[in-house]
Amino acid sequence: MSELIVRAERWFREQPGVIACQVGGRTPAATTYGQLSRSVDHAVAALAEAGIRPGMRTGLLVPPGPELGALVVALVRLRAVPVLVDPGLPLDAIKRCLRQAAPEAFIAIPAVQVARRLLGWTPDVRVSITVPARRRRGPAWTSRGPVRGHRPGEPEHWPPAGPDDLALIAYTSGSTGPPKGVPLRHRHLTAQLGLLGALGTVRPGMPVLSTFAPFALGAAAFGATVVIPDMDPRHPVRADPAALVADIQRYRVAGMFAPPALLDRLARHCAARGLVLDTLGDVVSAGAPLPMPVMERLRGCLRDEARVLSVYGATECMPVAAIESRLLAEHAAATAAGAGTCLGRPLPGAEVRVIAVTDDPIERWSEDLVVPSGTVGEITVAAPTVSDPYLDDPGATALARIRDGDRVWHRMGDVGRFDGHGRLWFAGRKSERVRTAGGDLHTDQVEPVFAAVPGVRRTALVGVGPAGAQRAVLIVECEPGSRDNGRMKEDILDTAARHPHTAELREVLFHPGLPVDARHNSKIRRHELARWASRRVRAGR
Repeated sequence: MSELIVRAERWFREQPGVIACQVGGRTPAATTYGQLSRSVDHAVAALAEAGIRPGMRTGLLVPPGPELGALVVALVRLRAVPVLVDPGLPLDAIKRCLRQAAPEAFIAIPAVQVARRLLGWTPDVRVSITVPARRRRGPAWTSRGPVRGHRPGEPEHWPPAGPDDLALIAYTSGSTGPPKGVPLRHRHLTAQLGLLGALGTVRPGMPVLSTFAPFALGAAAFGATVVIPDMDPRHPVRADPAALVADIQRYRVAGMFAPPALLDRLARHCAARGLVLDTLGDVVSAGAPLPMPVMERLRGCLRDEARVLSVYGATECMPVAAIESRLLAEHAAATAAGAGTCLGRPLPGAEVRVIAVTDDPIERWSEDLVVPSGTVGEITVAAPTVSDPYLDDPGATALARIRDGDRVWHRMGDVGRFDGHGRLWFAGRKSERVRTAGGDLHTDQVEPVFAAVPGVRRTALVGVGPAGAQRAVLIVECEPGSRDNGRMKEDILDTAARHPHTAELREVLFHPGLPVDARHNSKIRRHELARWASRRVRAGR
């Protein structure tokens, strides 16, 4: 039986009166595990009646909340395959994802159903189910169907899912390229839950606020009380920090999952008002490396004994490594000098190797690929969490996977290194390295060097010109209120001259606001900035 179902039924049985989901904001609503259990039972019956059956790919675009949780558990119990697409993607990207996944069923709120029909997202859908946009007492939805033909019997008599059965299809965020479909089997989910449990950040009954739907579902699998803030699920980093503080205080939130950019907004808000979030004991940052300045600001609004964990991983294998903020702070001087960002040691069960950088496919694994400790290369992972090949995308799969007998190594697309103590360090995205005549420059070994320059909010390193002969350009976004760009440029060039790997940096451009992906707001769109910088450099500005 699916590990997700085993865990869900345990909490349904053992703590029916504990709140499973607390929706915050101006119209709060609480759902207990007992109520969620009844919603799941109702959903199973309604979905089966509508025509959902084992193996059926089912597009699911429903906002975070108890309805989403009940539907995911119901679909897994029915052995259907939820197709999860990031709602923050552009409409054309959502269309491509759904066209590729070719779901036979589609469950969504009314506005999404209208968009699906008008834009032709799922031309071959056979079952359409609409979930109310506004929360009501008890589950209520309408369906169009059912599927004609043979019905496979009552759901309670259907055989349970096995470890090798397909559990769901999740799409990557698309922040570093077109979104890719990631098929996850039940054994992958079991391994993910095991590694998340090893972090020790979630306990039964613990109020946990999450701006990531996957982490919210994961927290519920551990019997926690999931607090869903009132926010636009397409743009979680735009959540109102004042509203987040109100939810944290009102529900005495003890754990939080959020991307670095949102944690930065929250920390700046608290610092400006002298607030301490004294209920928070565990904060987990994911989606991008946790910058040192953000970590320092965040710690300033937490209790001294609170833990801040930066978790490294990807949709294809999550999680891989984690580091606590106190250890991260011990490496602050090294990061500021250009060593990169420490990611910590790999988690138990995740085997990590660093190999020589290449943009070409690698068909078979060899230990000759591995570079010596201390050398920057591409990060690869072999673990029970590593997903199946990308959905209908052999080209992307060839670039991301290396066969090694009965297992595979996933190429993370990141560059980094191991230090002498077995800790993994992040240097940047492989596709964003700047390839100069003197060698490669990596974003996370260059940008932190300038974090302490007065007036600098964040920077982006890009290359202008052909690979192998690129000119390194540093693009700067200033703190609000900063005016003297000439003085700031002098400080930046003086700082660059003090470090061997940045000494040749001569080009500095100022940008009013670095473009970022709408979902995490931490992943800078450097390829877009490179085109902008190329135009500015050619114009002599």
